[in-house]
Order: sequence, then structure tokens, then C-alpha cells
Amino acid sequence: MGRAGYGIDISRLGHVLTLGKVGKTSPATIAALLNELETFIGSYRLTVADQSGAAAIKFNSSIPEYFHVDTFREVIAARHFFLERWDSGPEWALLYSCTLHLLHGNRPYALSRNSHPVTPYSPTGPFEYRPLMPRLLEKLDRVRGDLENEALAYGGSAQGDCTLLWPASIPQANVIITSPPFFASTRFYMTNWMRFWFAGWERDDYDVKPADYVETRQKANLDVYRKFFEAARQRLTDDGLLVLHLGDSKKCDMGVELSKRAGPWFKVADSFTESVEHCESHGIRDKGSVTGHTYLVLNANR
Repeated sequence: MGRAGYGIDISRLGHVLTLGKVGKTSPATIAALLNELETFIGSYRLTVADQSGAAAIKFNSSIPEYFHVDTFREVIAARHFFLERWDSGPEWALLYSCTLHLLHGNRPYALSRNSHPVTPYSPTGPFEYRPLMPRLLEKLDRVRGDLENEALAYGGSAQGDCTLLWPASIPQANVIITSPPFFASTRFYMTNWMRFWFAGWERDDYDVKPADYVETRQKANLDVYRKFFEAARQRLTDDGLLVLHLGDSKKCDMGVELSKRAGPWFKVADSFTESVEHCESHGIRDKGSVTGHTYLVLNANR
């Protein structure tokens, strides 16, 4: 649509994925970074700390149980490579996010034994060596059309708390579109636990970091959204829109509850709900308690 997209997310994972999608990349820089990554993987040797740290992450199965020993070494090496270059540019984010996509799944692209592509359920099947670099290059080939499309507009991302003052790198916006954590839904950081690990989390982080997330804070009081509305209004033009994709449950109608908290920064322009109780599970064992998807459209108060 020719829009320049900017994102803000408190989680490392969200920030990496957004920057990988909207950042303007250089083909030469991507090629150089790929060469560095291949060299780093080829020379990396596992340490005792690598093995014990990964083995401690075991929510469905421990991380080493997902990979052939040689693939495991390459995954650990790639994790170190990306973390040592943290936030070093859109090319870094692009390769990082593509690698995150490869970590687990039930298709030939996946580095893991047979699992689920959304949530890493306990793996099955034989341990088969699956080299990382060929799969990463294949993934890049699938998105190359977007990377080389000069007609696209590009933007950026910031890692930060959306309920606080947004960093200056995020410009004034005509539209803010967001999907806050669904009320009483499955914990996002746990359904994505392996990707959070690859983005830098260690075992203790799963117990500590979620306390700062809106996902956790909203359970105590939905008034946390007042701070979000205030911060969002500061970045929205006077004729701008704020669109929220919300998850309803029998415990909470988020559209109604957030509408009550939108003033004095916004007024309701529209709100409508689609039922999802009839939808397929797509292989997800626990769809959570969401019964409907509400779209809340807000006008900026002048």
C-alpha cells in the first residue's frame, strides 16, 4: 500500500520480526553477513555452558531433543552469532527472523525433528542432520521478490514498552494498528518458547520477564491500556485512526472494556465482532478461551 511501517514491541522476538519485515536492506550487506555466519558456524565448538543452558529449556521437550547433534551445534552457533550482533541493522534482523522461522516444524525446511510449525510440541521421528545454511538460503530465495522490490516503502522498529513514551525513532503516524494480547488466551511467550530462547532468553527469563508484559499486567487491571492510549495518541496525527484487533472471551468483552478506557485520547468510530467458535484448530491442541475477534476502530480526539 506504499505505507512506511514502524513497530514497537517490548519483546526481543517481536522487535526482530518487525524489523526483519519493514527494514530497508542492502543485498551486499546481506551477502557479507551470510558469509560471516557460514564461517562462524563452521568453526564453532560447543561448550559445556551451551549444552547445559539449552538442556534447561525443556517445556515440551528439552532443546537438544529437537535436533540431530550436528544440527544442534549449528543452531547454537547461529544463536551466538546473532546475539553478539544484537540490533546491528535490518540485514541482521532479516537473517535472524528467517532463521527463527526454520527452527521447528513438520516440513522439510525445518531444522528440528518432526514438530509443529507454530508451537514446538514434543518432537517425533529419527534424528536427521539438517544443515542450517542451505535452508536459510532457500528461505531467502522465497522472499527475494520483496527484498528487491523498489516500489515498497520501508520503516523501522524499536524495542520498548508501548505503555511508556515511544522513542523518537517512531515518527508521527496516520494509522496505528495493533493486536494486544487476547484476554485469558494462551501465553504468547510460551507458545513461542523456542523462538524466545533463540532471541536470547535463558531459563530464568521465562519466570521473570513476563511480569513487564501487557499480557500479564492486564490480568490485574485493564487500566494498563490507559497508558497505552496516552502514548499512542502522542504519535498519531489529529485525523489519524487507532485500530485494535482484540480477543473476546466469556470472561471479558475487550471491545467494550477498552472503549470505556479510550477517553480522553480517543473516541469510538466503529466496533464489530466475528465469532471464531466454529473455526478449525489447524493442529493447535489448545486454542485458548477466545470466542470472538473484535475490531475496535478509534478516532483521535483533537
